[in-house]
Amino acid sequence: MKLYTCLLISLPLFGFTQTDTLAVYFDIGKFEINSTDLEKLKAEKKNWQKVDIVSYTDYLGSQEMNKKLSMRRSREVRARLVQYGLDTEILGVVKGLGVLGETLKHSEGIRENRRADVIIYKSVKINGRVEVEEYPIVGTKKIKLQDALANAKVGDHLVLSEMIFLPGQHFLTEESTVAYDELFQVLKNNPNLKIKIEGHICCKLDNEDGLDLATSKYNLSEARAEYVYEMLLEDGIEESRLSFEGFAREKPLYPDEKTEMEKQLNRRVEIRIENI
Repeated sequence: MKLYTCLLISLPLFGFTQTDTLAVYFDIGKFEINSTDLEKLKAEKKNWQKVDIVSYTDYLGSQEMNKKLSMRRSREVRARLVQYGLDTEILGVVKGLGVLGETLKHSEGIRENRRADVIIYKSVKINGRVEVEEYPIVGTKKIKLQDALANAKVGDHLVLSEMIFLPGQHFLTEESTVAYDELFQVLKNNPNLKIKIEGHICCKLDNEDGLDLATSKYNLSEARAEYVYEMLLEDGIEESRLSFEGFAREKPLYPDEKTEMEKQLNRRVEIRIENI
């Protein structure tokens, strides 16, 4: 039996969180929200557990201007949500990432890239305790990566369950900092450790891999694995100790994906032990 070790788990036994993304679009060079999208922001919010707001621009204008404009768009969306009754305590990330997508040369830009993504975390009920032989859930117990590594061998896979990405993108959420820092520290403290970072996505696809909204490329699983790889390189881990690969939906832990929990557990990053 293939060994799957669950890392840093803090999932409730009878509840789970799914994410939805509400897109708000803007006119060229503007941060004001049109009336149609304002109505979207007035939607029911009772089951929202948390909200992140991430905004973009198209390629028109300078890099500095686009960075500021995307941030203004996020702040405007935040202000409207609060105006319509959103509890500020559930607001998470509010950021502007500047230009999204490829650079094309025509005067109208790309409307789909002039947007704010309101990433909504919702509570979903899951009936019964999850008990899967290959992927044990340990309630609210947290298993440290270093402890899991002590019992691992070459070829084993360790699932980084709290390394969470923005929906449809290869960027890590701010909440993933702890999981990333632990991975970095383990590599730093174990100089002989070599790993392969493997990206996986959920859900049935019409394409070989998922669409990365940040780049408009169908390589989401690979882009997520590469993002972690590049971060480790930038932080000083030797390139010879790292590799990465995206597997799209080739290796789902739950092939049928009957619940939101199963989808989330298929949408994951693993590390494969290449040398200890």
